[in-house]
Amino acid sequence: MDLVWIVGFVVSVCAWFASAERHSVYWNSTNPKFLWDDYAVEVRLNDYLDIVCPHYPQGEVPLLDAERYVLYMVEREDYESCKPQSYDQMRWECGHPFAPHAPEKFSEKFQRFTPFTLGKEFRQGESYYYISKPLHHHGQECLRLRVDVVAADGSQEARVAKGGTGGAGVGAGGGVHNPSNRLPADDPVVNLPDVQKSVRTNSAVAATSLSVLSLLVPFSLLLLLH
Repeated sequence: MDLVWIVGFVVSVCAWFASAERHSVYWNSTNPKFLWDDYAVEVRLNDYLDIVCPHYPQGEVPLLDAERYVLYMVEREDYESCKPQSYDQMRWECGHPFAPHAPEKFSEKFQRFTPFTLGKEFRQGESYYYISKPLHHHGQECLRLRVDVVAADGSQEARVAKGGTGGAGVGAGGGVHNPSNRLPADDPVVNLPDVQKSVRTNSAVAATSLSVLSLLVPFSLLLLLH
């Protein structure tokens, strides 16, 4: 019976990891979904949100024209005014538009609890808000995103009402940031090359989880053999 329990546990853990989805948002001014003020993404607990920063081939655009942003996680009032209240709300900085090989990427895991000091905790039925301020100029351009954490079956909506479905026809358009090659967004199955990960994100949770899983499987097989 112990072996049956162990095998069942391993299968459950594997199924849990497989059920999580990744939702990619390309954070740049040429993403048409930012043209609407109600740009929103629905996630479930244990899903990931990947923020893909602006990226250009070296020498394609002048350094001063390359988009760079500071992203903040804010309260609803700050989201509506698109003005962060403090430095403590800062989440990530997209500051390397000419990063070699691939765009900079930041990952947020929407988990109920986190053991990490810099990690965030999220609740089902709540909405969370991200805004950015440009570093490449001093204008008032505002990119903002609402993330709604819904139930596993999608039946429980966040407290903020859904927005429209503008931009739903945008397809996957490659990995270079420029107006003629627009990038996809809200796609949980976007295939990305290896990218630079932020040290200020919850992406460490994913690495830890995979490490635990890699230890559980051989350990279970060893018990079965004995």
